Amino acid sequence: MTIGGWILFGFIVISICAASLSLGIMIAEYHCSTDKGEKIAVVVSVVVGVVISVLVLIGMHAYYNNTESGKRAMKTQESNLKGGISRSVSVYDINGGLIAEYSGKFDVDYNSSRIIFDDENGRRHIIYYTTATVIIDETGGTDNE
Repeated sequence: MTIGGWILFGFIVISICAASLSLGIMIAEYHCSTDKGEKIAVVVSVVVGVVISVLVLIGMHAYYNNTESGKRAMKTQESNLKGGISRSVSVYDINGGLIAEYSGKFDVDYNSSRIIFDDENGRRHIIYYTTATVIIDETGGTDNE
């Protein structure tokens, strides 16, 4: 999971535990006539909160590992934390002739008219691709680098 996913999970778990504990205490105070009944109500509510929290964790794990948007979020975080992804950038003119090639470990930012990245030497590259074709390929995994 991403760091943001863990923070969200922590917030959800704290909320669930607080709600279930409060509910258990309310049930114990208003519906239980014995100390044993009160304890059982609190324990049951805490167990329900833990079960719901585990189900949320399973759901978030499934999201980050089984959906394409979850996988993209993990790849983005990995790139941000490890200084980029090994990539090659090839820029072609309108006729298909190679204009420039770049390779290295970097992040790429883009919008509708340009691509921008800083190479490993700290040089900034801005490529306007309104009349060109730009191909960006991942060249290697970030795990071994």
